[in-house]
Amino acid sequence: MSAQEPARPEPRAWESWSTPPGVPDRLQLELLAADAAERAAALLAGRGGAPDDPLIDAVRLLATPAGAPHLEVAARLTGVPGDELRRLVLAHRHGGAGGVAAALAATPCDAEETATATAEVRRRQSFAVAELSTAAGEITDTAAGVRLRRGPDERWYPFTLARAQWWPAAGANASAGAAYQAALRARSLRTPNG
Repeated sequence: MSAQEPARPEPRAWESWSTPPGVPDRLQLELLAADAAERAAALLAGRGGAPDDPLIDAVRLLATPAGAPHLEVAARLTGVPGDELRRLVLAHRHGGAGGVAAALAATPCDAEETATATAEVRRRQSFAVAELSTAAGEITDTAAGVRLRRGPDERWYPFTLARAQWWPAAGANASAGAAYQAALRARSLRTPNG
């Protein structure tokens, strides 16, 4: 028998497969499959389901390490500018779906709850002369550069003013006073230009 070169295996069809037009690429499919598996495991463990809002669900995906590279595609598909999506991703990192909902809009509450929350904030203000503006589910201390928004989970979410925009901060709390303190801490850590 003569020494022959080993036969090369025939290429398998899927090894040269390319994404057809209009179909998510492999990385997007992997992200969606991993997310579906994670949500299924959460449901089976009794930890609840996904938000009903597609934008909040998209932001939740973008807030994962695997989701970050898909921000521009998400911006195109949702019609939400990339900078706004980044702000919403930050809101998700600080407060989950409730944080994103609060970043989009305050959840209204009755006048009595607003008055109670405002009184809590006034007790925590450094300068009692600073005026607070209130709306249903929102309290703003313009002088301090701090805003609180009530979320759908009945927690108050802190925001700080920077570059003419309200940015989510960590420290959501059922107590408006505690959320206000968290916002003041976040504001004090900001650089003078930011």
